Amino acid sequence: MTLTETNQTNEAKVSETEVPPKKPAANRSSGIDIIKIFAAMMVVTVHFYLNTAFYAVVPITDTSFIPPIILLWVAYTCVPLFMITTGYLMKNKTLSGKFYLGIVKVVVFYIAVSTICLLYKTKHGAEYTAWEIVRGYLRFSHCDYAWYVEQYFVMFLLIPFLNLAFNGLKSKKQHIALLATVIFLFSVSSTFYIGFDPSDQIKPFPEFITKAYPVVYYYIGCFLRQYPPKKKLLTKLVALAVTAAALTFLTYSLYTQSKANENQYFRSYHFFEYNSYPVVAASAGIFVLLHDIKFKNKILVKVLSIIAQTSLLTYLMSRVFDLKYYDAFVNKYVYTDFLLRFRHIYEIVPKVYFMSLLWSLVILAVYTAIEKLIKLIGKKIF
Repeated sequence: MTLTETNQTNEAKVSETEVPPKKPAANRSSGIDIIKIFAAMMVVTVHFYLNTAFYAVVPITDTSFIPPIILLWVAYTCVPLFMITTGYLMKNKTLSGKFYLGIVKVVVFYIAVSTICLLYKTKHGAEYTAWEIVRGYLRFSHCDYAWYVEQYFVMFLLIPFLNLAFNGLKSKKQHIALLATVIFLFSVSSTFYIGFDPSDQIKPFPEFITKAYPVVYYYIGCFLRQYPPKKKLLTKLVALAVTAAALTFLTYSLYTQSKANENQYFRSYHFFEYNSYPVVAASAGIFVLLHDIKFKNKILVKVLSIIAQTSLLTYLMSRVFDLKYYDAFVNKYVYTDFLLRFRHIYEIVPKVYFMSLLWSLVILAVYTAIEKLIKLIGKKIF
C-alpha cells in the first residue's frame, strides 16, 4: 500500500467515526422554516372566510370578488404545505423505537391546546360531563382544528413503510412513476371532471379512495428532497407559472360555479378539497419557490427556526383566538356586502396569528424546559 493509499484509508476511517461539525446557523437553509411559518399564517387566513360566513350567505355577484377568491386559494395551500414539508423532512426515517418516540411531542402539544380550548369553552358557558371530556380528547373535538392532528397520527404510523417503498426504488424514473401513480389515484381520478355543471359534467376516471391524499403530498416532499430543484431562475419561473396557472384555474372555476349557483352563493363542486389536482399543483409550486431560501444573518435564521417550531401549536391555538375575537369583529362590521368586511381583514388575521404565536411560544418554552429536566434527571438516575 502506498503512502497516498494509507492516508486515504485513514481519512475514510476518520470520516466514518467522527461526527461532522454542525453547519453554522448562517449557512442553515431557512426555506423550510419560512414554509412552516407561511402555512401557519395561511391557516389563520383561510379561517377568516369560515368565520365571516363566506361559504354560506355571501352572494358572489361580480368580478370585485376575484381578489378575495385568489387569497382564499393561496391560503388553502396551508395544510398541503405542512404535508409536503413532512415528506421533505422525514424521507429518511426508518422503523425504530426512536422514531415512534417522535410522536410524543405532538401528543403533548395536542393535549395542551385541547385543554386550553376546553377551559375556554367552559369559561364561556359550555358544560361537559366527565365522559364528554374524555370523548372530546379521543375524538379530537375539543379543538375544532385538531382534525389535522388525527390525520398526522395516521400518516406518522405509515411513514417508515412509505419510506421503504420510496427509498427502495432504484432510479428517478421509478420515483416519477410512483409519484405519478399516487397523484392520479388519490388526486386526479377523484377530482377531474369535464365541465363545471354537475348536471351534465363528465367524470372520465373511476373514483375510489379519496381520504388517502396526504400520501400524495408526502411523496411530493420525498421527491423534492431526493431530487432538489436546480437553483436557477428558470426553475423559479416554472414554479411561479405552475402556481399562477393553478390559482387562475381555481379562481375561474369557483367564480363561474358560484355565479351559476342559486343565489350566487359560494360553490366549488370538486376543487374545494385538499386532494384536488389544481390545489396539489399550487402547493407544490409554492413549496419549490420557498424551500431553498437562505439568509446570512444568524439572528434572523435563529428567530425563524424558533417560530417555525411553533407552527403546529399556532395552527391549533388559533381556534381559541378565533372564538375570542370573531364575534366582536363580525358585530363591528355588520355588512351584507362581504367585500366591506374583507377590507378589514388586516384588523383580525394578524391579531389572531400573533396571539396564537405568543401562546405557542410559551407552551414550547415550558415543554422544552420540562424535556431538559427529564433528561437531566434521567442521566443522574441511569
